[in-house]
Amino acid sequence: MHESEFWRLVALIDVKALDDGDEDVAIRPLYEVLVNKTEEELFAFEEQLAQQLYEIDGELYAENAGDSGGSDGGFLYARCYVVAKGFDFFKAVKGDPTRMPKSIEQWCETLLYSHREAWALLTGHDSSEWPFCSSVSYESGSNSNLG
Repeated sequence: MHESEFWRLVALIDVKALDDGDEDVAIRPLYEVLVNKTEEELFAFEEQLAQQLYEIDGELYAENAGDSGGSDGGFLYARCYVVAKGFDFFKAVKGDPTRMPKSIEQWCETLLYSHREAWALLTGHDSSEWPFCSSVSYESGSNSNLG
């Protein structure tokens, strides 16, 4: 999946619902498209998601993430929120870490699972059996190049 296709899919996210703190409603339009993707396309979605999260996984971003920067999970979910807000917001934050979300209300953990749930529906497996590993880790602290 090309990066532009990834961002086209992310643009389906209901940003108003996301801003209102309703992750499930926000992600639903994305999920409804992902359920029609092939297994390979879902793996490619995860690869792109991991790449984008990795790009903003640095100490400077964590230091500017307010309450979320103090824990690995919180920082990951804040980075998910940055991606879920779309390409323009992502690029703005990437270019200026002070634009990281500051509140624990600005999380989007659900983004990590939408494609896995679609895969489970496609294959009949449990989403916990997801077999794909991306080339980079999206876990907080993985990008040693950003310190």
